[in-house]
Amino acid sequence: QTVNKGDKVTIKIAVDTEANADSLNFDEEKEPVTFVTGSGAVLDGLDENVIGMKVGETKKFVAPPEKCYGDVNPEAIVDVPIGRLPEGVQVGAHLVIGQGPQQRQAKVVSIDAENGQAKLDLNHALAGSSIAFLVNVTEVIPVGEFGLKLETVKDGDRKTFPKKGDSLTMHYVGTLAADGKQFDSSRERGQPFTFTIGVGQVIQGWDEGVMQMSVGQRAMLHIPSDMGYGAQGAGGVIPPHADLIFDVELIKIS
Repeated sequence: QTVNKGDKVTIKIAVDTEANADSLNFDEEKEPVTFVTGSGAVLDGLDENVIGMKVGETKKFVAPPEKCYGDVNPEAIVDVPIGRLPEGVQVGAHLVIGQGPQQRQAKVVSIDAENGQAKLDLNHALAGSSIAFLVNVTEVIPVGEFGLKLETVKDGDRKTFPKKGDSLTMHYVGTLAADGKQFDSSRERGQPFTFTIGVGQVIQGWDEGVMQMSVGQRAMLHIPSDMGYGAQGAGGVIPPHADLIFDVELIKIS
């Protein structure tokens, strides 16, 4: 069976920098990775090479920076007041910043105590690097047998829908599909969440699922892990490969 775009595929994978490509080997204790091809859930360099592979096939390849984590972006190194950092943080520390679907990682590159400023590097640690992959395809589920699901709890106006680039204001409660454990809630904070839809500010499941909602609608948004936080998980509260359920309400479109 051949992997096609849109299929859900499970692979064994080993990853390193290009310099270490010859020493790549599978770690049999490492969990396989599952994702939807063509969905943006994994790096383009991995996605594009897995499409066309067959179940049982093993392949080694190197993907350039533009197909992985991109080049180092100087504008992604930003100044922040020291007071916004955790107490006692040191240069070299890796932080999780943001909240909810906008959560991301940053590295502390310098601290200027005299001026009360610190520099954070928001680039990925492997930005600018070519990445070597060793991949074995273990399972393929054809497109159409899984995906996003939006279950309406309260109807909206059924006429005012978001479009790419709109600023949306929403309330949400995020839970793990496996056990119902809550990991985040704008309602508990008493502050709606605002973001721009369709530009990658939030996880793919939000970008695609919320686009189907009209103003005033409240729904349960079921997101497969491949369209959420994937193999990496997030912030120590969302495990790897976790399917998610968000109770979402679209309050306003600007």
